[in-house]
Amino acid sequence: MNKNIGVALLSVLTSLSLSNCLVTASALAADKATEKTEKVGEKKPHLDLAFCIDTTGSMQSEIDQVKEKVKSLTAKLAAGKPAPVVRVGLVAYRDRGDAYVTKVFPFTEDIDRFVKDVSGLQAAGGGDGPEAVNQGMHAALHELKWDEAKHTAKLMFLIGDAPPHVYSDDVKWEDESRQAISRGIQVNTIACAGLESYGQGSDIFKQIAKLADGSADTLTYRQTVVDNKGKKETVVSFGGESYRVKSDSADWKRGVASLKAMGAADKMASAPVREMSTFGAAPSASFAMSDSSRARGRASGMFGAASGAMSRGDSNLDEIVVQAAKKRAAAVSNVDYGGK
Repeated sequence: MNKNIGVALLSVLTSLSLSNCLVTASALAADKATEKTEKVGEKKPHLDLAFCIDTTGSMQSEIDQVKEKVKSLTAKLAAGKPAPVVRVGLVAYRDRGDAYVTKVFPFTEDIDRFVKDVSGLQAAGGGDGPEAVNQGMHAALHELKWDEAKHTAKLMFLIGDAPPHVYSDDVKWEDESRQAISRGIQVNTIACAGLESYGQGSDIFKQIAKLADGSADTLTYRQTVVDNKGKKETVVSFGGESYRVKSDSADWKRGVASLKAMGAADKMASAPVREMSTFGAAPSASFAMSDSSRARGRASGMFGAASGAMSRGDSNLDEIVVQAAKKRAAAVSNVDYGGK
């Protein structure tokens, strides 16, 4: 064989051998990457998020906020590492004598479907004060199909502006709270405007959260108002009291306590006057309501019991839900949200 031809042939064979090695190495790397992805998929964390919400007359604003914010808040929760599978469910409750006592919307990963399902949910009924909180909690625990896996983060958010209605033949919130945490379901309570006016209403919500290893929060509401001189300003309401906010930033969603700590909120001596063009005339927060006036106010949805003139259209409900869920997902499912 010609020496030059032999050298050329050896070069070609060497090149083909190296090429085959590279292809084989690339294929092995791809197989390992696929295998790794499948293993990660198998271990993907899960998060069950249930809203248990009062749907009587005064609660329309909070119902609307759940409808409007659920997509954005689940997106934030799904942004963890590893990204959890988020399921959302809802139990609406009213009271005996209303159109329904409880209405259950099952858990689903399809958030668009969830929004569509609850789109027709409207506030109505109530008017007599306490509502079927006990039965709402019971339905959320026993009629929703919770993931029983140990490392699934499970949270219920009880949202309302009235305490439990006590019936002799009813289940008890104390028992429901203990049953919840025994199954790994954390119950967080969110007090809406007016709950503070019902004697021990706020205390009961705090006790429910404490028994079920959750947090008890009170909504902060924000709106633009007009002062006595016709000047517009940003005001937040919390627990029946109003505060003038010095800056119109997203910091207000952290709540009044954070605003006060930053020196960004000053307590107002009386409730603000709302913009007439948007809300119409409004009563002062300091006036005393009769039982019949309170019932009419709750049924109309204009204000909670003794919640005054503040609008309930914009609140930090979504922020409360997101922060509580992130904390639980990190603790139970090892989801990392980067300290946010």
